[in-house]
Amino acid sequence: MIIPSIDLKNGHAVQLVGGKELKVDAGDPRPICKKFSLVGEIAVVDLDAALGQGSNKDTIKDLLKIADCRVGGGIRDLDTALDWLNAGATKIVIGTAATPAFLSQLPKERLVAALDAVNGEVVVNGWTTKLGRTVGDMIQELKPYVSGFLVTFVEREGRMGGVDLSHIKQLKDLVGHDHELTIAGGVTTTQDLAEVDKLGVYAQVGMALYTNTLDLGDAFSA
Repeated sequence: MIIPSIDLKNGHAVQLVGGKELKVDAGDPRPICKKFSLVGEIAVVDLDAALGQGSNKDTIKDLLKIADCRVGGGIRDLDTALDWLNAGATKIVIGTAATPAFLSQLPKERLVAALDAVNGEVVVNGWTTKLGRTVGDMIQELKPYVSGFLVTFVEREGRMGGVDLSHIKQLKDLVGHDHELTIAGGVTTTQDLAEVDKLGVYAQVGMALYTNTLDLGDAFSA
């Protein structure tokens, strides 16, 4: 269960290491989106919006015409959230603004709470601010308001170092069977994908696809 990722910066599809260092600039995301659409839903992340450094709105609207996309990055007010839902996003991914008060104003079935974590501690504002709370704490608080969670292991992001299956299993046990869990950070091989899939968890994959370490077809059949 793979969800390919298109991370956008200045209109280009990019991949960062640890959320900071630019490792891949893949250029125009539209042909990439068309290719990724062969395996199903795509995760589109507006890195500029997440960091408060601009927007890739027009580019994302083009991608929504090509494929089914869940959209995240910088969605911190009700108008922006509704704009993306009305524009055709299958789901919206809410990180910094993921509070019960905010989420309760939106349709639960189309909401994913993004929990970005450094060594288990949740970080927000484009990974720049530590909340002082664990992923487990946040899952329990937000479960009534969302249909799923995206947990990003920031220390593994873009490093292609593999996954911690025991930790992912713990998270899935917390999330339960009524909510979808997607993990990001470290997924590198078809074996990683197969093991994550056995746990009933989706894997959001970027760097391994962009560097051709992981073949899209092999990933889909893993």
